[in-house]
Amino acid sequence: MPSTTPSKSTTARVARVPFLNSAPYFHGFATGERWELSEGSPRACAAQAASGELTAALLPLVEYFRLEDRFERLGPFGIAVRGRAQSASLFSLKPIRQLDGAVISVTEESSTTAILLRLILEQKLHVTPAKYVRGIPAEAQARLAIGDEALQLAHANTRWPFEADMGFEWWLWQHQPFVFAVWAVRRDADSAIKRELETAVTRSLGQNQKKFGEISQDASARLNIPAPKLEAYLKNFVYRLSAPEEEAIKTFRKLVDEHHLL
Repeated sequence: MPSTTPSKSTTARVARVPFLNSAPYFHGFATGERWELSEGSPRACAAQAASGELTAALLPLVEYFRLEDRFERLGPFGIAVRGRAQSASLFSLKPIRQLDGAVISVTEESSTTAILLRLILEQKLHVTPAKYVRGIPAEAQARLAIGDEALQLAHANTRWPFEADMGFEWWLWQHQPFVFAVWAVRRDADSAIKRELETAVTRSLGQNQKKFGEISQDASARLNIPAPKLEAYLKNFVYRLSAPEEEAIKTFRKLVDEHHLL
């Protein structure tokens, strides 16, 4: 079993999620002697955090719930939406309300959105799929995608005639924002490291919120999506969480606990 004790090195290791909606934190993020960046999908970063490899990370919300004994919030920072997420979507062969008995493909990258999907289907819509399967089996009648993959599917999808945005489904159900991820730092990290990381995240976000056009232009060729569309996408997110987001976190946690989804 991997150790959950962080390295004795004075270097802090920070996880970077390479999705466009995380770029406002990581575009031009300064590294140096005090910290370094690792990279991976939301689930992969959470696994690194659980094994003690990370000092701080932009953690998927459900992974933060799992790791609260070892991690605490880093400032008011996260990724949330008040309505459509545009990159957390269920693509399907039938309307979402007609997926009783369907095989649902769930991206390997997701943890929070995978649980949100279950709540939307089973508790909001009272739909009971046959099963949820990681990967994309041939028999899948619906596919959950997140991040850049979801953006690209929405832009150039030819297989799935129906699309349900999970952020919007939550908004219609709970009339609250949805929080996909929060910044978190190890509770036992040096207090100076915590302060420096919070300052670095604050500075990076403040600078990058003025550079959405530049960030979108850089991503446009990679994603094959027009830059103006990507810029509008970035502007849709809430990066500094406030009272509505904090209440939404409590609502989501209550539902996750009630239905034993962790």
